[in-house]
Amino acid sequence: MNHLRMRRKAFFLGVLLTAAPALFAVSRYANAFLEIGVGARALAMGSAACGLTDDAMSFYWNPAGLAYIKRAQLSGMVGNQFGSLSEPLGNYHHIGLTLPMSDKVVIAANWIRLAVDGIPIFDELQGHSYYDRLHNLSLRPSGDAEGMFADVEDAFLFSFSRQNELNWDLGWMFHRVRVDMPIGINLKFMRQSMGSGTASGIGMDVGAMLKLHMDDLFQAGKLGIISLGMQLQDFTRTSMNWNTKHQDFIPLNVKWGLAYTQPLPIEGHFFSIALDWDSRWNGGRHVGVEYSGFGVFFLRAGFDNSRFSVGAGLRFWVVGIDYAFLSHELDALHRIGCVISF
Repeated sequence: MNHLRMRRKAFFLGVLLTAAPALFAVSRYANAFLEIGVGARALAMGSAACGLTDDAMSFYWNPAGLAYIKRAQLSGMVGNQFGSLSEPLGNYHHIGLTLPMSDKVVIAANWIRLAVDGIPIFDELQGHSYYDRLHNLSLRPSGDAEGMFADVEDAFLFSFSRQNELNWDLGWMFHRVRVDMPIGINLKFMRQSMGSGTASGIGMDVGAMLKLHMDDLFQAGKLGIISLGMQLQDFTRTSMNWNTKHQDFIPLNVKWGLAYTQPLPIEGHFFSIALDWDSRWNGGRHVGVEYSGFGVFFLRAGFDNSRFSVGAGLRFWVVGIDYAFLSHELDALHRIGCVISF
């Protein structure tokens, strides 16, 4: 059993080095756990949500989308970070509270955590080369861990969003077009504990959306809504300050989103398509679709770059439950989210 556990931990370390190296304080990957994503709905749609989001998870994808929430909501998400659902290699969780303060102003507080325990520590390799260890048995490592350490990464986000509405007058003998222009901002506090090392940092995000009601523009009741979203993540040049006096800087990410929601011939049914682009690192491309029936059940699918995702959602009474399955070359990921409205 211990041998199996050690193999699992070693596998997880390999995963971190190749796909999610958030545990290592390298500037390129500082706070990389915040790029994993929050919300089963958006994740099932390939993380294409910047221009479409309008729920409690908007704080992550575009804080401007919080302005569409009209009732207080308690939200949460659980997910395994590789490994089985019952015994994951890492635990990734979120919980948040969203409060409308008026018809146009919404505030929110959210907590995201990635935690990994039982990470083995191995002694430094002996000898000068693989050749030395090959021909001298005493230099070969035993494969036994010298000890264990844990990594815990937290982010606390406090959000503010305001709805701005405009009736665009097209002139005499024409008509007015409804245009929504919400804006939002995040103030986030991050901290990390990895073995004896600790770090903390403060950052800010700002987002905006523009939604145009096409039925008003063309005076046709069968048309939907086209929306454009933009978010500037870490626009204050966020840094993580370690107790070793080392600093990791997190570069700006410019996120763009374009979405269209079309009502279907069957009353109460809608179809949405969304596209997102990221600028950080090598950039990212995301595409997702969503089908909604009577606002009660939802089917979703998408591509996060080249990784396929799929999911579903259900709304009943004041409770909403969402599920997302995310493909990955190393292991599949599962996300389960819940929202309770008051």
